[in-house]
Amino acid sequence: MNNDLKLVSVAMATYNGARYLAEQLDSIVHQTYTNIEIVIVDDHSKDDTVAIIREYQLSHPFIVLVQNGQNLGVTKTFEKAIKHCKGFFIALSDQDDIWDPQKIEILVNGIGGHDAVYADSLLVDDKAESLHKSFSDMMNLRSYYSGTPFLLSNSVPGHSMLMKADFVKQVLPFPEEIFFDLWIGFCAAGNNGIKFIDKLLVKYRQHDNNTVGTKDSGNKKLKDPVEKQFSDKLQELQILASAPINNGETKKIMDEMIGHFHRGWSFQRSAFFFKNYHEILSSKNKPTYRKRLYCVKMFFKPNF
Repeated sequence: MNNDLKLVSVAMATYNGARYLAEQLDSIVHQTYTNIEIVIVDDHSKDDTVAIIREYQLSHPFIVLVQNGQNLGVTKTFEKAIKHCKGFFIALSDQDDIWDPQKIEILVNGIGGHDAVYADSLLVDDKAESLHKSFSDMMNLRSYYSGTPFLLSNSVPGHSMLMKADFVKQVLPFPEEIFFDLWIGFCAAGNNGIKFIDKLLVKYRQHDNNTVGTKDSGNKKLKDPVEKQFSDKLQELQILASAPINNGETKKIMDEMIGHFHRGWSFQRSAFFFKNYHEILSSKNKPTYRKRLYCVKMFFKPNF
């Protein structure tokens, strides 16, 4: 290994991932960036996942395996993996994707003074064949220097990110009530920023067992009742309000958004969105007229 390169830790959470795991591990151990460790926390798998990892450890001593004594869930498992990482940088890895050989090298070279960096991903099917769609086709991927766009939805998928270890360990523990990559992205954007690199560096596999699927996945979550959607979104905003961020504009807009989150029609809520829609809706891959219609809808609809 080249000791001039800062160590990159790849944090992976596994659970019953034997079907695709070897292909993902192959793509990581053959990265052009050579100073890496792979820290895998297995969440009490019942299939051959652990056996596959142990086989790879025989020829790749930089693979670390930690086993949960009971199922902790994806958030706590990733959190545990991050805590075991020793690298200056930490990259998050799903168990079923395929990385471009230059992924780590490109992200390390691109992070600069940012807390995190990410790139685009290509959607593929269960056989790793292209679905001819990328994340940039579904959302407006860009660099973020404000957490405001994350108040509506997650804008940066965790599998695409590389972070500075001192940053991500400062935002632990992850709140269990929201997606951990939303928390990371919000905190990074609200502090030293998160950089976007316009390259396809991950093949993001769509199959029926995805923990979180896109609309091309067979694992699409059914919508909750309206009342639960309302309470869940309010809880999410309140959790984000507790995040350790420094960006004053993010805090201001977040406080106003929470203040407007109530039942009943509201001219003030609609006006608030019209005033701030360029930033709030910046990750939405929609034309301007659609964004303005969204602001009009906020007069009638309290749930963002």
